Amino acid sequence: MGAGLPIAEIAHAMPGRARLRFPDRLGDSDFFASVSSGLSALPGVYKVAARPFTGSVLIEHGDALEKVSEAALEAGLFAIGKARSATKTDKPVEFDPKALVALALVGLALWQVTREKFFPPAFTLLWYAGHLAGVWRSPESGDDAMI
Repeated sequence: MGAGLPIAEIAHAMPGRARLRFPDRLGDSDFFASVSSGLSALPGVYKVAARPFTGSVLIEHGDALEKVSEAALEAGLFAIGKARSATKTDKPVEFDPKALVALALVGLALWQVTREKFFPPAFTLLWYAGHLAGVWRSPESGDDAMI
C-alpha cells in the first residue's frame, strides 16, 4: 500500500459503480476536488461525484474496480484499505451502578408524581437519587458528607 496516501474504504461496489469513503478526510473540500479531478483523468472512469460533507466519492467506471484502484494508487491519489477510526475504541462501555440506580429512582419518583403522591414517596425517591448522583455532596470536602 502507498505509504502516506489517504486510505479509502469501499462502502459499496457493484459492476460499473463504486462508492469509496474517506473517514479521515471528512469535510476536506480541497482533497475531494483533487481526488475527483485525478480520478476523472484515469482511463475507464466515466463519472466521479465527490461529496466532502459525507466523506465519499462515487465512481462510475468501465473497468474492474481493482484496475481503477491500482491506477489511483499509481497516480498517488489514494490507497484502498481499512481506515483507522480516531473515535472508535474496542473498550466496552461501562455503566456506573449508582447512576443507573439514581435514574431508576428518578423514574419511580416521576411515576409517583403522576399518581399525585408527592410526599413522602416522590420527594424521598428524588432525595435518594440526588444523593446517589452526588448532587448534595460538598465539592470542597471531596467526601460523601451531606450539605
